[in-house]
Amino acid sequence: MADPAEPEPMMTKSACIIQSMVGSIIASGYIDGMKPVQYSHVAQKSVNRMQPKRRAAIRAKIDAFARGERVDPKELSGSPLVRIRVGVDRVVIDEQTNLVLVVDVGPRGGIYKE
Repeated sequence: MADPAEPEPMMTKSACIIQSMVGSIIASGYIDGMKPVQYSHVAQKSVNRMQPKRRAAIRAKIDAFARGERVDPKELSGSPLVRIRVGVDRVVIDEQTNLVLVVDVGPRGGIYKE
């Protein structure tokens, strides 16, 4: 146990930078192997209007996708986007970078129309 009379050692500038980087990495979810998830404005509005059970199921499936779990993604033809099925809803995702961007969320019939 350290003597309380002893002053704490000062952190070097590089140690402070490393500590802040570790904090941001933990906050962004990289430590547990999960890519960070962002929702577009349209997707966020769609999810917020849904019933709580549907909203929870969709968010759980998106988080599973971000962690790298198998969720049966399918590439959309003629587009770099990917879709995930969640019951009768579809989630359109752009994952070209190290970020999962939820582009749109909605029922199966109207989600693919622009």
